[in-house]
Amino acid sequence: MGDSKSVKLTPWQRMGARQIRRKAGRRSGEPLRPEDWEVMWRLHEHGVGRMLNRLMFALPHGPRCGVCGAPFAGAGRLLTSALGYRPSRKNPTVCATCVELAPPGGMKMSTGVLFADLRGFTARFEGADPEEASIVLRRFYRCAEDVLFPIAMIDKLIGDEVMALYLPALKRDLASEEVPAVMLGHARELLRAVGYGSADGPFVEMGIGLDFGEAFVGNIGQRALFDFTAIGDVVNTASRLQGQAAGGEIVLSARVAGGLPEAPGTPVELTLKGKSEPESAYRVTL
Repeated sequence: MGDSKSVKLTPWQRMGARQIRRKAGRRSGEPLRPEDWEVMWRLHEHGVGRMLNRLMFALPHGPRCGVCGAPFAGAGRLLTSALGYRPSRKNPTVCATCVELAPPGGMKMSTGVLFADLRGFTARFEGADPEEASIVLRRFYRCAEDVLFPIAMIDKLIGDEVMALYLPALKRDLASEEVPAVMLGHARELLRAVGYGSADGPFVEMGIGLDFGEAFVGNIGQRALFDFTAIGDVVNTASRLQGQAAGGEIVLSARVAGGLPEAPGTPVELTLKGKSEPESAYRVTL
């Protein structure tokens, strides 16, 4: 439920947004404070919200939003779609009402961040037919969706780069202590998906960076210009680590390695842009 003027809300969603703002004492379009946003996010755990959540999960049938329970298929979809519930474009296992249409604002939470970037893509298609480049990018994006969904949330597709988030506070089937292993597993699967380790080799050269820590997550911005994303040092570090990864390589932070049964790959000390001290990391290949 949100106030973005670029999105048409249903009467049900507008009513919910007004109730949230009334309780928080915020004006229309004013970002919720972190404590307000957290209360909003937990509405489904208490009172009327809990009753509605149970009703949603009782409606037939899956797939459904993992947060509020709104079904996306079957007979239950006839009711929830009329109320404006639909799969989020960032992850088909949560609904847009819980993600993109939530009010501006956010809260701190444990967050895993994955950046996957294509190497030499600009040079490869310099002077070439842009349609050919788009075909390669669509194939790359499809590989990312096939590997990362339904656990991760694809936050951004930035040209030849994918940014994904792992948010255990939002995913009932993902515990915080599981995130490092899941992220590394996804990174390896993504390398295989684009062809590393195969007889034909990769159709694109790709490097991956991983970090895990606390980030500020929510709809950042206000009014018509806000987007569900994560910001903080963990995001910046994952991006910088990705920049240090060669084609076919994963570079992960010591924070990710600390959550694994054993340290993977080769330990390195990296000088990252914007960091005053060298960063401990690990280089991993298939």
